[in-house]
Amino acid sequence: MSDSRGRRVSKGSPIATHLRRLVYLCWGLLLMVSVTAVGSLRLQSQDISRLTLIEAPAVEANDQILQTITDAQSGLNGYELSGNRELLKPYLTAQEQTKALLATVHDKIVLGSTDSDDSPGTALPKDLEDRQRLAADQWWAYALSAEQTVSRGGRTDAVAGRAIFDRFAVANAGLSKHLKAERDRSRLEARTASSRAATASIAGTLLAVLAMLVLGQRLARSISRPLTELRDTIARRREGDLRKGDPVEPAREDQGSLELRSVASEVNALTEENLGLIRDQARTVAMHALAMEIENSIRGVPDTRQALGLLCAALGEGLGADRVVAHTIDAEHKELLGAQWHLPDLPDLKEMSPELLRHLGNLALELRRTTGVRARDDFLAPEMQSQERSQLFYRETGARAVIMAPIGLNDRIIGMIFVLMVDGPRSWTETEANVVRQVAAFVAGITVETEYWAHQSEHVKKLELLERQKNDFLATVSHELRTPLTSISGYLEMLHDGDAGPLTVEQDGMLRVVDRNTSRLTSLIEDLLVLNRIETGDIDTNFVPLSIRQLVVRACLEVSPLARKSAIELNIEAGLDSVIVQGDRGSLERAIVNIVSNAIKFSPGGGEVAIRCALDQRRTRVLVSVEDRGIGIPAEDQLQMFTRFYRARNATEQAIPGTGLGLSIVKQIVEDHGGTLRLMSVEGEGTTVVVDLPLAPPDPVPGDGGNDSQPDDVFGIRA
Repeated sequence: MSDSRGRRVSKGSPIATHLRRLVYLCWGLLLMVSVTAVGSLRLQSQDISRLTLIEAPAVEANDQILQTITDAQSGLNGYELSGNRELLKPYLTAQEQTKALLATVHDKIVLGSTDSDDSPGTALPKDLEDRQRLAADQWWAYALSAEQTVSRGGRTDAVAGRAIFDRFAVANAGLSKHLKAERDRSRLEARTASSRAATASIAGTLLAVLAMLVLGQRLARSISRPLTELRDTIARRREGDLRKGDPVEPAREDQGSLELRSVASEVNALTEENLGLIRDQARTVAMHALAMEIENSIRGVPDTRQALGLLCAALGEGLGADRVVAHTIDAEHKELLGAQWHLPDLPDLKEMSPELLRHLGNLALELRRTTGVRARDDFLAPEMQSQERSQLFYRETGARAVIMAPIGLNDRIIGMIFVLMVDGPRSWTETEANVVRQVAAFVAGITVETEYWAHQSEHVKKLELLERQKNDFLATVSHELRTPLTSISGYLEMLHDGDAGPLTVEQDGMLRVVDRNTSRLTSLIEDLLVLNRIETGDIDTNFVPLSIRQLVVRACLEVSPLARKSAIELNIEAGLDSVIVQGDRGSLERAIVNIVSNAIKFSPGGGEVAIRCALDQRRTRVLVSVEDRGIGIPAEDQLQMFTRFYRARNATEQAIPGTGLGLSIVKQIVEDHGGTLRLMSVEGEGTTVVVDLPLAPPDPVPGDGGNDSQPDDVFGIRA
């Protein structure tokens, strides 16, 4: 014998036969136990029901209240100490759990109050419950205030908080003691009733034996027929496919014994649950597809208003809503752009009032920091009547239910999305709320990206304009200033030579001042033009192998007149001719000249400037250091010494001439040669500047010929 799926089923007697045999075999045993079992069940039912349905759940719920608030207290304390909002996870869900558990305790106490026989002078459970509820409310009021205080950066009164928690713990312990006493009393009564029932069951056993003979056949039929039908129903469901929408025949719950009816009820409930899970899964897939569709539709839309309009229409149709509104707001919570979609029979929603926009802006910031979305099923529900912000939203929009999600990034609020139901309330699912939140997050990203590229384009345009203006300015400097300065220098030379007649001592002194300032201005213009040519790549460079020794000698020879004039001794260790770098001779000479001339300029008369060349430890780079014992550079100025036109505070105070461009030119030249420029200084003690350049590849041919080299004995240079 086999079933419909081909599985072989063993032969056996019908269930009715087994039940009849069981009745005959149990004849003698039932004389001893049947009445005891039946009577015991009847006598114990009330106490057991009270114990299992009222007192035990009340004790458990009361213990859970203490545990929940204790966890919330720990999370809040951790947040107060560390500022880490991750520690608030137990606290954020604890308040709703506490309310639910308090309600459970209240319901169980109300159910058990009719049988209460508390003696006079003892606290009633209602009074104990009220004390606990009051203590819990006081602790939550303190907790909410403490959370807000810490969020604003303030400090809380930990002693007061602990005292409030202790009052709650005392109230909880009092109620727990009472509930456990009631539970223990019910247990004792149940045991007593069981003993009494055992005595009475013996008499009932004789009656049960007589009744069993009559009812045995009927009992067998009442069990076997419903059980067979239930089996067939389960087999049909097993062979069907709920996912394809096949019709489902429910199991009959109106026949058979209580156990069989319970099994049939559970089978029907399980089927409904499976169908619900299938529907939820399909809804989740549909919502995910809706979110992807909206993202794809607005991804390439350049206009923000158009993108908002597209998402409003897609959300409204996809969620089956009455109205969808989306808008952007500025930092003052004023509406910038808005879009809406609604059913054909609804009018356009008027612009929201400034008061409502302000409330919504604050709510958006709150949601960005917490859940990211909020759903309201019915604004006319009793618990919503006392919320002023919710009622203001209801009056202006006419919405009975809403999903609200902020459009924002970090703590910046860009706007909000509202999915509204107007005709009546609606119970929103978590999947629907997540879709709105996901779309809001995507819109925020698109908006910020659009703003970024707009700002980037504007910034590039400004930079290009500044570059053109700078080039125009330098061209003007080159033409309009250099030519007059050349003329001025020529006439000064003619006056010094006496071409316009002899000069008095006073006139000669005045002309020297003019000559010095003309030279300074000419140097400034030359530095500006050189720096501009370096940065724009307009300078002619000829990278060839160069002897670093010859570069240092030529640079020192160029600044030697300045050194003699300032009575500064140049102490030079130029290294070997075999130390070769790859570079442009003119640029590198200019860099070394600038560094050495700076050292001379900022050194006191009669001082010394040391120029040294050495290889690094790996012998792959050469270090040219210039050290003076001059005025030094203040520590706070050293980081900006390579900035154009920046001069150290002490140099400015001592009126030492300079343009502030020398080091910036040197830095650019050194970096163009693959090197680095370092500066170490102590105010009042001196400054050391180090040029770090890579050595040329092996066996280079020096670019400085022997004709350009200078004799070492000019300065007493050491290798």
